[in-house]
Amino acid sequence: MLPITIHTKFHSIEGIEWGNPHGAPILAFHGWLDNANSFAPLAKFFPNYRFISIDFPGHGKSSHKPENTVYYFAEYALEVVSIAQALGLEDFILMAHSMGAAVSTLVAGTNLLKIKKLVLIESLGPLTNLSESAPDILSEAIKQILHPRGKKETFFPDMESAVSVRMRAGDMKKESAEILMERGIEKTHKGLKPRRDLRLHYNSFFRYTEEQIVSFCSRIDCKTLLILGDRSGFQIAEKYKHRKDAVKHLTEIILPGGHHLHMDSPEEVSNVIIDFLES
Repeated sequence: MLPITIHTKFHSIEGIEWGNPHGAPILAFHGWLDNANSFAPLAKFFPNYRFISIDFPGHGKSSHKPENTVYYFAEYALEVVSIAQALGLEDFILMAHSMGAAVSTLVAGTNLLKIKKLVLIESLGPLTNLSESAPDILSEAIKQILHPRGKKETFFPDMESAVSVRMRAGDMKKESAEILMERGIEKTHKGLKPRRDLRLHYNSFFRYTEEQIVSFCSRIDCKTLLILGDRSGFQIAEKYKHRKDAVKHLTEIILPGGHHLHMDSPEEVSNVIIDFLES
């Protein structure tokens, strides 16, 4: 396991690399408020690959946005492209979970990168809204940013407290929460503090429409694996028929587990991924 640093046009990006430095590259991106450790349990099952897991801006050890600015979802697509290009990756495997998989769906649909295969865990594109709801979404986001309520920094007396709070926020095993918090917490004079940027909690200024996301899906040319958990709170298997139909070369696998099944059951998930990559 080696730490890596990548400088894109806007951020200093931190990550972790495992496996064979000369192997086929896997570039992995985590979910909202998680970090690069999201793929630590999975990476050990890919010793022959160059497995690179990245902290998104505002997450883990990567840089935050400057003061008096906010985060835009589409900017994460810019960072994925920038990171892949900075690493000089071509014909690589793009792997991602949750928000990372939502962003990676958009990236794959732009055809800006030479992606050999795409592995999406618990997401196929981002959340959407009806066109007529756009004014309400923008209004709420502006009010929240100008007059934030309840958005105060959290401090924990010990790691056990931080892990307990993380477990309440998502369905995962305690061991998985501990792995995330190991990278997601820093020591301060006030106690242990999450590394994530507090501004990540602000609502988006806008969301794509479902028609737009289907358009991205229809432009994904590489073979794609979608892994879903049968106990996940995100009912992707039922909701996104049009998206799945639009992806030209899609394989969908449903495994036992919740939203973080790649952390809770890494061996079972890795077996499915390796079969897909080597087929």
